[in-house]
Amino acid sequence: MNVNRKGYMEMGERIELVRRAFAGEVVERIPVMAHNFLMAAREAGYTQKEFRENPDVMVKAMTEATMKYNLDCVLLDVDTALLASACGADVMYPDDLAAVAKGEQPVPLAELPDKVKSVDLLASPRIRLYLEAAERLAAWGNENDRFIRINTDQGPFSLACILTGMDEFMMDLLDEDCEEDINRLLDATYEVCLKMHELCFATGAHMTSYGNSSEGCSVISPALFRQFCKQRETRLAADLKARGIPYLCHICGDVNPILPDLAETGCPAYELDWKTDVNRLFEIAHGKFTLSGNVDPALFVTGSPEDVYAAARKVCDVFRGKGGLVLCSGCALGPQTRSENVQAFVRAAYD
Repeated sequence: MNVNRKGYMEMGERIELVRRAFAGEVVERIPVMAHNFLMAAREAGYTQKEFRENPDVMVKAMTEATMKYNLDCVLLDVDTALLASACGADVMYPDDLAAVAKGEQPVPLAELPDKVKSVDLLASPRIRLYLEAAERLAAWGNENDRFIRINTDQGPFSLACILTGMDEFMMDLLDEDCEEDINRLLDATYEVCLKMHELCFATGAHMTSYGNSSEGCSVISPALFRQFCKQRETRLAADLKARGIPYLCHICGDVNPILPDLAETGCPAYELDWKTDVNRLFEIAHGKFTLSGNVDPALFVTGSPEDVYAAARKVCDVFRGKGGLVLCSGCALGPQTRSENVQAFVRAAYD
């Protein structure tokens, strides 16, 4: 692999670099990606409504941002309500904010499993538009030597949470009488999520990903994670491996208490938030899964380029020469993210 003094690579080598990094190998340079769809749309001059409704806009915004900031990867994402909308949830669609499911949902928990089991994802216009954009991005990535990661939206636990309504689901988790219905719903959402991984990977993407944000310890206890989430993370790892689908799981907030559990699921990569102690993560999980992360996205808005550079270098220095890292923000970058801070972030990976 040919890397010049500044770390810039010859054509045809970035995709392989990212693949090797996600496989946990020691690589010549730490790859860098950005969870930047909100920022990319704004910089390209589009509202979120225009972005989520038009594959042309999705592709244009994401490819322009990738080239502008010299990123190794394109991460396509659109909002946290894509699957929920296909499953019949009540969703709000603001003009210039990402779509979001309403806090209260119309279908009671006991009726949701059968409703979710009947969902045909390809009957959703939003899903079809998203897959069209994914397919075009995959082709662009191969032509321009950029690794393409397509987010499949929510994982089984977070999708169940959205479909039930956050407050309602949190109370149901503590009610023993609801345990059977919760497990039935999680089994149903699992199948929806697995199908979405298959659809997204079939576009030609190099990797899929999903968010199980509400299973982190900022939302539920480690005991609830082990009761309802860990077994399905482990099962999904086996099912996707059997299908030959590389993927990662994103979890928001604090996961420090469940790091040993994450190291046991078989998931090949986790994207974790800035609240995760990266040194402790390295001690517990290095060699078990690759980290995508974990610079605080708020710092890209409120901090200086020097602040962002220092935070990114801090993460890189833990893994440099040892493998197991793809540098990314810990969560989605906001629309008002400062351009100079993204440039500083990328520079930290190249220096």
